[in-house]
Amino acid sequence: MFKLNFDIPESKEKIHIKDQILLIGSCFSDEMGRKLIQSKLKALDNPFGTIYNPYSIFKLLQHKSHVDDVIESQGIYYHWDAHGSISGLSDMEVTLHFEQSVIETQTFLKKSNWLIITLGTSIIYEWNNKIVANCHKIPQSKFTKRFLNQQEIIEQFAQLHSSLSQNINIIFTISPVRHIRDGLIENNRSKAILIDAIHQIVRSYENVQYFPSYEILIDELRDYRFYDRDMIHPNSQAIDYIWNIFSETYFDKETNDFLKEWSKVKAAIDHRPFQPDSESHQKFLRSTLEKLKSLNEKVDLSVEMKQIKNQLK
Repeated sequence: MFKLNFDIPESKEKIHIKDQILLIGSCFSDEMGRKLIQSKLKALDNPFGTIYNPYSIFKLLQHKSHVDDVIESQGIYYHWDAHGSISGLSDMEVTLHFEQSVIETQTFLKKSNWLIITLGTSIIYEWNNKIVANCHKIPQSKFTKRFLNQQEIIEQFAQLHSSLSQNINIIFTISPVRHIRDGLIENNRSKAILIDAIHQIVRSYENVQYFPSYEILIDELRDYRFYDRDMIHPNSQAIDYIWNIFSETYFDKETNDFLKEWSKVKAAIDHRPFQPDSESHQKFLRSTLEKLKSLNEKVDLSVEMKQIKNQLK
């Protein structure tokens, strides 16, 4: 046995292939979001870019940001509540970009069946007594740095929860990525605060669950062969492992059956032949197209079908 066994109970609530899923949070959220989108599920991932602390995440989901939260740094304009990917050469450009993300998020959230929140750190930075999501290359000495406490996180989530549809299912998870810039000891303190706060939240709300991606990597796999070269981020093998456990835990039978078929068809689509005009490959394309037509009844595969049709002679 190469690892410690870790039994995760199967979720009573299941993700259906037609469900809509909003993901927000740390860079690990990007990994899970990418997997969902590649699997052809209706998912929106980090519309404000990567956000690490719970206060900023909850604030964005409640649309409590303001126009005057734009800041200029080194000739580029940013928004205090967003990642640096939302930037521009004028405050108006950033404001429009941010407002578009707000509209996209709120529109998607209203129709979402699932909200997946991945928290990265409980360490926050304050600028003029305002908690910011990103320091945007401004020296840390200009900010007040502190830990959020459990009660702050719980109270902020209570406000968010009251603003959401009671029919939405919420999954919390902790990013297994270590924030070593804050120091390893501080990182562990930070993660401990998040874990304790989330478990208190889970006990208080019937529609809130916890998925242990953090524990899977740190405690079950716990080996550097599951990390990228930076020794901080999980590598593709670890991500695939966590994704498979997530699928088993949350997807219903129809969704898992679809994913098995889709993985085969996707591999066929990605195949690059030496002789694309040969009769054997044309036959292969026609067969792949028929499989796509069958799966298209469950999800939108119009792009992939057009791709195959363009290769037929």
